[in-house]
Amino acid sequence: MPLVKRLVAGGAGSRRRAAALIIEGLVSVNGQPATSLNHPVSASDAVSVNGRPLAQAEKRTVYLLLNKPRGYLCAVSDSRGRPTVLDLVPEALRVAGLVPVGRLDADSTGLLLLSNDGAFVERVTHPRYGVVKEYDVLLDRALWPRDQARLLDGVEIEGGLARALSVEPVRKGEARYAVELAEGKKREVRLMMRAVGRRVLRLTRVRVGGLRLGRLPSGSVRELSAQEARKASHG
Repeated sequence: MPLVKRLVAGGAGSRRRAAALIIEGLVSVNGQPATSLNHPVSASDAVSVNGRPLAQAEKRTVYLLLNKPRGYLCAVSDSRGRPTVLDLVPEALRVAGLVPVGRLDADSTGLLLLSNDGAFVERVTHPRYGVVKEYDVLLDRALWPRDQARLLDGVEIEGGLARALSVEPVRKGEARYAVELAEGKKREVRLMMRAVGRRVLRLTRVRVGGLRLGRLPSGSVRELSAQEARKASHG
């Protein structure tokens, strides 16, 4: 398998983190520095990170559902010691290579998937697969029809054009909306609302693909069945 994939499977962190380790010259294969992200490695090759042997990949593949509370980073670790979503995962479920599937900023809550299946992570997060994410969004002021139309047509934010698939009021007379997206730009919903002159007061992800958050308590984690994982990665 490619070296970067071996690092993720072996618990070195996300794909981005694994790539950074290679670029920084901290990874060696059979005692030789690695320079390519796609350097081919086999199970018998000795891979080290910063001089320490990389743990062998766990054979068990897991798919987890977390109801993320506020204040937790969607990261494997944090150099400043801030809490991450992995701190909420019970030891029994902390297999090698476990990473958040996509992102929710520290102030946002709700449905977050975690897995050590790289193909699953890509399927859920890459825009080309069009997996829909639904958010429950409370704003400081209600949207005018023209604002909703702009969000559907697309607004310019940091990172390019962002477009909602749907923006529907949750209850008449409230500044609360169900917003559907099929992308995953950083702070996308918040930036989109800012582009139409609104401020997000509360943001909760309630659905990914065909999987809903349901009644899972805040801060709790549960393992998904294979059928539930398929639902999350489609639709």
